Amino acid sequence: MMRRYLMLQKKYAVRAIGRSSSSIARMVCLALAGWLCGITPHALLAQQRLGDFLSIARQQSPLLKDYNNQLIAAQLDSLLIRAAHRPQVSANGMLMYAPVIHGYGYDQAITNGGQYMAVASVSQPIFTRKILAPQYEQLQLQQQLIRNQHSISTYDLDKSVSLQYLNAYADWLLLTHNQEILTLLNQQQALVQRLVQQGVYQYADYLNVTVALQNQQITVDQLQSQYDHDLALLRYLCGIHDTSMVQLEEPDITLHALQPQPSVFLQTYTIDSLLIANQKQIVATHYLPTVNWFADAGWNSSQLSTIYKTVGTSFGISLSIPIYDGHQRKLQNEKLQIQEETRAQYASFFRNQYAQQLSDLYQQLRETTQRIFSIQQKLATTEELIEIDKKLLQTGNVRITDYILAVQQHLQVQNSLDQARIQRWQILVQLNYWLH
Repeated sequence: MMRRYLMLQKKYAVRAIGRSSSSIARMVCLALAGWLCGITPHALLAQQRLGDFLSIARQQSPLLKDYNNQLIAAQLDSLLIRAAHRPQVSANGMLMYAPVIHGYGYDQAITNGGQYMAVASVSQPIFTRKILAPQYEQLQLQQQLIRNQHSISTYDLDKSVSLQYLNAYADWLLLTHNQEILTLLNQQQALVQRLVQQGVYQYADYLNVTVALQNQQITVDQLQSQYDHDLALLRYLCGIHDTSMVQLEEPDITLHALQPQPSVFLQTYTIDSLLIANQKQIVATHYLPTVNWFADAGWNSSQLSTIYKTVGTSFGISLSIPIYDGHQRKLQNEKLQIQEETRAQYASFFRNQYAQQLSDLYQQLRETTQRIFSIQQKLATTEELIEIDKKLLQTGNVRITDYILAVQQHLQVQNSLDQARIQRWQILVQLNYWLH
């Protein structure tokens, strides 16, 4: 029997080691996959902190990747402009025969009987500095606008994820405190049952505790479902495919300092103004003289018999000066001026909204902080009352209904405190968003 027992122990030990090795291998593979995707193993295995969700959301966001690609495309546009003003080389060839049969055919004075051509040509615009400068400036402004929009989209994403994290964390706090009350009622139910058997309390008192316990269990189940839903929505926003149950950590959200440079939201209007001014410069370049040099070399003949004598070259300079276009320049400038006036109106309206928004959020922050301090004092009183009632309950010197009422009041005050803390964090998220 002893030998069989030792063999079984050895068998189970081998299985345990095998399962452990397999589990370790899976964890290593998972961590390696996360590293290859640019995600830290901690963030991949369990997202419990706000920073984890923010980091993954930024990595997964297709909008942010789109802005990065737009920046790369803008750099290529700069190279395209430069390439368009370099020498352009082309090769042209043509074989054309126009026969005259019995006096019928194209006029020989026009067709020369045919044309045989093989020519390589090159051309390039020159003196283009004044023309190119506004185009390069436009590309730089467009890149600034893309970077600015990238920053705003990043802050939008951070705000959305942070607010949803706070929603899920609020559910977690509510669930945790209700589970604590459920545990407390379970303990008190056993105590009341024993006191009923001793004749200290009546059976109706036991039923009151039981009903309160059952109602609390229903509340906990509902809160668990709500937490699961909000956690799933948080992962949905971040692009995380995961259904595991995690305990969210308390967020570390502090108020950012006001930046010395203008807000990114105001910079948008500044860049738009610069783009409109730049567009006026580009319109002006359309009315500058343009100069091109050109050259070609090859064969160009009307007779095949003498084609060997018609090898040659030509070169020269062309000049184009705009004179009249029906006042299009004036109309385009008037159109751009209307755009500038519209932009200025939007910018002025937004500045007023921006200042009002910050003022309102600072006021809410002060009021919420004061409310948290007041609720904390009330919470200490309810905790003291519960401790006294718990001692009185053991001796039968407190009514069950009074004890249940004290527990419910404590839970209400605790929920009020949690809501105030969540609201304060939400205000900080909003403030940090506008302070960028």
